[in-house]
Amino acid sequence: MPKEPSTLSKNRTQEQLLIASLSAFGNKDYDAVSTREIVELAGANISSISYHFGGKHPLYLATAAYLANSIRQEMQGTLDTIRTKVEEKNRDPAICRALLKQLVEALVHNVLQGKLSADAAGFIFREQLKPTEAFDILYQELMEPMLSIYAGLLSCLFEQSDSDREIKLMTHALLGQILIFRIGQTTILRRLDSSQFSNDDCKQITELITQQTFAAIDQRLQSTS
Repeated sequence: MPKEPSTLSKNRTQEQLLIASLSAFGNKDYDAVSTREIVELAGANISSISYHFGGKHPLYLATAAYLANSIRQEMQGTLDTIRTKVEEKNRDPAICRALLKQLVEALVHNVLQGKLSADAAGFIFREQLKPTEAFDILYQELMEPMLSIYAGLLSCLFEQSDSDREIKLMTHALLGQILIFRIGQTTILRRLDSSQFSNDDCKQITELITQQTFAAIDQRLQSTS
């Protein structure tokens, strides 16, 4: 049954507030953002935050959930495919390597060219530096599932449990190769004399990270053989 116009309007206002909130909190600390600023960005009524979310803090937490859900949805197809293969009992290392390359490609695209990438980066980095309740949401809904999938692929290649401390550390080390292009984006773009990453840049970054990832994996395999 189609949604009633009032329901559609309510949902639209909520999403506009979440998008505006992500933009505001992605660029400023929590205390530096006013509810008036958010409603002006959203083109909404000043009372809409209280009506839809109950206040600034509940909106902030809802924004964390919105961010996590949006990124997860954007990568859902890739993640579902990889998760299915990782959970199989007889995992083929060759398939795991191919899936790892696929995951790297998806992550580079999302981190550098995703629809929420600029605002998402600021929001997430602030929560990394000064974690609040929102970090728990980001971790449970986005980071932990993503890290588990990556760790699952490494556990397949190294024939170790994905809960091993070494696998967890290596997962973060390899993911850091991708994140540095977001964290250090201003510096990198200045070096490239560009205002943003082009599709060709992203392809080259993906290839570089893939090469370095498999070089590290192969070296680790050789050292333990």
